Amino acid sequence: MRLQQLEEALPALLDIREDERRSIDWDLISAETGVVFPSDFVALAEVYPRFTIDEFLGLHIPTLGEERYFVSGMKRLLGDLADLRGSGMSHGHVPYPEPGGLVPWGDSCEGDVFFWRTSGASADAWTVLVSGHNDDWCEFQGSLTEYLAGLVSGTVAPDGLPPDFPGATPLIEAD
Repeated sequence: MRLQQLEEALPALLDIREDERRSIDWDLISAETGVVFPSDFVALAEVYPRFTIDEFLGLHIPTLGEERYFVSGMKRLLGDLADLRGSGMSHGHVPYPEPGGLVPWGDSCEGDVFFWRTSGASADAWTVLVSGHNDDWCEFQGSLTEYLAGLVSGTVAPDGLPPDFPGATPLIEAD
């Protein structure tokens, strides 16, 4: 249902939807990262390639057959967060696999980074955390697809992001 919510809020997304499941190697990704991803993200990644919303927010979605690149990108971003923590600039946020650690799922062209906070009994209970390029850290109590659908429909404030994002009719571009 969450993916359907996003598609209803962002109908331009349907233009890049794959006709068949992409069969991403989630076992390899989980073995390499230790992460079992939220079901809404898995459902999204199985039918959509990497994409950008309004030339601003890019989602990190594995490419079929290139899952190792997804893993290496994730590890690089976790290293960046560890460096921020080491410099005292992470506002107490820690990288996964530490308890409550953050897992990256997207970024913006302005240097914002989007994470899941890995707290809760399961990955489907993780919340969204935005690390704004202006050192804003904002949390959304819901899933990735709920967050994106809310941003697009205007029911979620773009806290930490430009106030005009997204536009009235967001542009979707496959990477």
